[in-house]
Amino acid sequence: MKNKYYFFKKVYKEYVVIMKIKGKYKSYGHDKELIKYIKNNDINYVIVDSDFKVSVVQVNHINNYKKYLIMNWIKNKCI
Repeated sequence: MKNKYYFFKKVYKEYVVIMKIKGKYKSYGHDKELIKYIKNNDINYVIVDSDFKVSVVQVNHINNYKKYLIMNWIKNKCI
C-alpha cells in the first residue's frame, strides 16, 4: 500500500494523498499529520480507492499545503 501512496504522491505533489482501504482512510509520511487541516477547507487532497479510482478534491483556489507543511515541520523541531 505504501508503494501506491508514493506513486500518487509523485503525481500529486501539493495535495494530501489519502488511501481508502476497506472503507477506512489512511495516509503516510507528512500527509498523515496534515489530514487534520482538511477540515479547515483550505488544503486540497486526493482520495485513492483500492481499485485506483482517484478523487481529486480542490476545496480552495489557494492551496495551503506548503504553509501547513512548514508549520508542522517547525512545530516538530521546537518540541
